[in-house]
Amino acid sequence: EAFVPGTLSRSQALFTVQELTWPGGLALQAGVRVERAQVHSDGDAPDATEPRFGAAATRRFSPRSASVGIAVPIGGAGSGWRVNATLGQTQRAPAYYELYANGLHVATGVVEQGDAQQQLERSRHAEAGLQWQQGPHKLIATVWQTRFANFIALDASGATVDVDGTAVPVYPFSGVPARLHGLEIDGRVRLASAPWQVDATAGIDRVRGRNLRTGEALPRLAPLRLQAGMEVAQGAWRGGLQVRHAARQNQVPSTDVATPGHALVDLWASRQQRLGQGSDLVWFAKLGNAGNALAYNASALRTARAVSPAGARALQGGLRLAF
Repeated sequence: EAFVPGTLSRSQALFTVQELTWPGGLALQAGVRVERAQVHSDGDAPDATEPRFGAAATRRFSPRSASVGIAVPIGGAGSGWRVNATLGQTQRAPAYYELYANGLHVATGVVEQGDAQQQLERSRHAEAGLQWQQGPHKLIATVWQTRFANFIALDASGATVDVDGTAVPVYPFSGVPARLHGLEIDGRVRLASAPWQVDATAGIDRVRGRNLRTGEALPRLAPLRLQAGMEVAQGAWRGGLQVRHAARQNQVPSTDVATPGHALVDLWASRQQRLGQGSDLVWFAKLGNAGNALAYNASALRTARAVSPAGARALQGGLRLAF
């Protein structure tokens, strides 16, 4: 049943991250990483009745990555505002399944096919952000774009193969030129400090990606997501509510279908009990998906998405001991 042969992956890397700071909070960061990666396939066994993986083979890669960033305070001393920017270039060695897979992956219900000649995944990245913090209040906003000379994507080819009388779709791993861009915003505000401490949180993230070879959307990208919550605390007691909304994902390639949107509501509560110096016991309870909403994961393969929705309403309880 294996959809990959026996493999052995080895990697060694050397990296450094450095930061220079100046009075006033100005900071410059830089990082470099060099790596050696080797992926060996045992290939088909000598007595294999249905050869699928070919002869034993070894691929070697030398990925190199680097980034530079700057953080600049703005608005004067004590304003809490800061802007930052980062530029980077990243390379990643293909994983063993991206190279040597060739068979039915029973967990996803598709035939996955690797490419033994797969090249390094290569990208260039730019990011800009704005941050603000004053005591318990904070705001973080980031926009980014990544351009891939080679993006290793798993997508349906449109072909099928017969597996025990069933037509199973074929999903090859292939390197394509691609562009992704997105934004993330997260915030927290303290609404009250006494007698109860009350914090409100909110966030949004959005990503778009396009296969520059075909002009279609990249497969299985997360949709626009929103979250909002409330947290309360007094003494040993804490509790909260969180609402998570995912919009309908219409940005899909022609080999996929849209994923409906959904909204999930979670409730939780906990109590911390001090047992002594350096030890405590936390009792907690959580009601997940309180509305029992039907939700599907747009990032899952189409074949698995339809039969494995997110969990239904569930009540969890437990304790955690720290010492």
